[in-house]
Amino acid sequence: MATTTQESGSRWRPAIPLWALASGRAFMALLDGLGLGIVTGILSALTRTGMTIDRVVAFAIVAAVIREVLDATASRLIMRAKRSQDPEGAILAVISLICPALAGFAAAKLLASTSILTLTLVTWIFYMVIIITLEKPWDTTLNHEEMMRRTRQVRLMTREHFAEEIQDGRLSFQEVDDEGYYIDEDGNRIEEDD
Repeated sequence: MATTTQESGSRWRPAIPLWALASGRAFMALLDGLGLGIVTGILSALTRTGMTIDRVVAFAIVAAVIREVLDATASRLIMRAKRSQDPEGAILAVISLICPALAGFAAAKLLASTSILTLTLVTWIFYMVIIITLEKPWDTTLNHEEMMRRTRQVRLMTREHFAEEIQDGRLSFQEVDDEGYYIDEDGNRIEEDD
């Protein structure tokens, strides 16, 4: 699906205001920082690197904030360069692969200079799992315009709509008889095996 772009004559404005972007990224930094803190704390305990809980928490928060700032800045710059509401694509995917390593390195250099390589790798691997499973910055199938259209789409569920969704396989109901037992397409009761 193509990205949503504006005409070159008009001034480009992002659909998501800066305050919403900052608050969303701050929330994500808290969640990611919590996960990274747990992983880093477990690693520190297992390898006996000597990181106190204060250092682990500080490292996780700093790394998460740096990663979110770098990623948000890259996304906004890509959107501005493309004059689009959709930053997803190859450029953002490459940047998303690099940002966690930079964040881990900077946070480790600042807070735990004896474990720079280990903490950089832990941060990078942690964020790779998140990026590959959740974020998917290379996926351009759902652009901003389509997402907004889907959120605004409201329709009455008439008998025809239900029939259409059941026929398409989006909804499936199994028939029951008067006593509440499932029945097959011939009307025969289906016995449940316990």
